Amino acid sequence: MSVIDSGGYQESDAVVAETSSTTTDRRTRASLRRLVAGEQRKRAMRLTEALRDDAFCLRFLPRQRLARAGAATADAGPAEFDRIEGAELWLGLPNRRRGLVSVTPLLRDLDRPVLREDMLRFTLDAAAAEVAIWPTHWRIAVPVPSRILVDGGVCDIVLAALAQAGVGAERIDLQIDESELVEGGMALHHAIGALREHGIGVSLEGFGAIFGSLALLPRLPLTGLKLDRRLAHATMPGDAVDETILIRAAVEIAHRQGVLVTIDGVETAAETERIRGLGVDLVQGPWIGPAMPAEAIRARARVSGL
Repeated sequence: MSVIDSGGYQESDAVVAETSSTTTDRRTRASLRRLVAGEQRKRAMRLTEALRDDAFCLRFLPRQRLARAGAATADAGPAEFDRIEGAELWLGLPNRRRGLVSVTPLLRDLDRPVLREDMLRFTLDAAAAEVAIWPTHWRIAVPVPSRILVDGGVCDIVLAALAQAGVGAERIDLQIDESELVEGGMALHHAIGALREHGIGVSLEGFGAIFGSLALLPRLPLTGLKLDRRLAHATMPGDAVDETILIRAAVEIAHRQGVLVTIDGVETAAETERIRGLGVDLVQGPWIGPAMPAEAIRARARVSGL
């Protein structure tokens, strides 16, 4: 029997409705958890099989060091001309419908610490072995999800890969996305500090895509800063939003900390010249070269390794 108050409100009906809503919400959350768990299992199986079958495709995005504005004259030395000075590693997985897909997004939410560790070990072994046969002034940037950095034993894995290849820690940068800094919190900041104490480079990519927080730069012991690709296009005259102020400020703060600044997505010679005038150190993108196999980047090394 329903209890009716002075306003005609049926209390028992409200209780039933609330209980029904709670049950529905609980079932929805349980369904979502099952979907997430199923997706985790599929990702883990896919990556495990790729590790077992050595099915990953390694590609390298060349990076070009920019000479100072006005330095590339007929009398300038080799260091005063633009030249390739390393690359960013891109790890792909064959997909029947899409060709190659990037592995990094698959790792971001992967809840398998042991598999994350295996993937990090594989990636670093491959990167260190490759950079060992490049010119000694070349560096390699290895994108990794920040979640991997807060796993225990990361420093040991990195140092073991470098020692096996016979290269110094200064030749490699672990590259994390700016958007993950907030999610990683202080645990990630401490992990970055521990890596730097061992001489392992850590760079921040995607700067300016979401946060662009200049306050982050002096607080983190970074070795590199990669500006988001949209900033490369925003440097051209006539753009609706002139973001050269952000670029100049980021470059000034980074250089004060001894941090190299790279910008991604450069597509034209005009963009390159404009970026040079802003003091950026390195550029990558279609104008410099597409992601290429190891043999192709080695050919670039033979030509550019002055």
